[in-house]
Amino acid sequence: MCDIYLVDDDQDVLNSLSWMLDGLGLKTQGFLNAASFLSAVDITRPGIAILDIQMPGMDGIALLHHIKVAASPMSVIMLTGHGTITMAVQAIQQGAIDFLEKPVDGDKLSLLLARAKEISLQSFDELRLQTEIEHRVASLTPREHEVMLKVLEGKLNKVIAAELNIAQRTIELHRQKVMQKMQVSNAAELAYLMAKSEE
Repeated sequence: MCDIYLVDDDQDVLNSLSWMLDGLGLKTQGFLNAASFLSAVDITRPGIAILDIQMPGMDGIALLHHIKVAASPMSVIMLTGHGTITMAVQAIQQGAIDFLEKPVDGDKLSLLLARAKEISLQSFDELRLQTEIEHRVASLTPREHEVMLKVLEGKLNKVIAAELNIAQRTIELHRQKVMQKMQVSNAAELAYLMAKSEE
């Protein structure tokens, strides 16, 4: 599920965009300013926000910045009635997928929305995985965490036992617990999982 949100202080623009997207079989929600959008929408969910750049109060660039700083998986497309190259560059640098000028070309927007949906859902999955990995790591005891780091360095149980000055059998038990809690079956899977969490 990937909802589409329109934020523009011009009701006519909201109406025409809604009508255009409705014709493509896409349902939208419209907002006349950033504040009403932020109070009504859960930006931790996948979605696509089409934002007008120039709005009273929080403008489109500021709203885009807010969405990105919040580590939201939302895809953002910027709209403007009188854009400049500088504005476009700024929007892309802040994380917008694209920058469109009004009146919007329906075919171009349709292709862009398909890409935006894909990007948002992928971001959401990655964020969810990272949170899940953080929870698994947090469930480790300090000793298990220490053993995990040694395993990730590729060290054998006997080497870890010598370095931590504890019995090899104890290391084997800690290692087993680490694999269980991290939900992996071997060191290679553990290394892959931890690498994913750092992407």
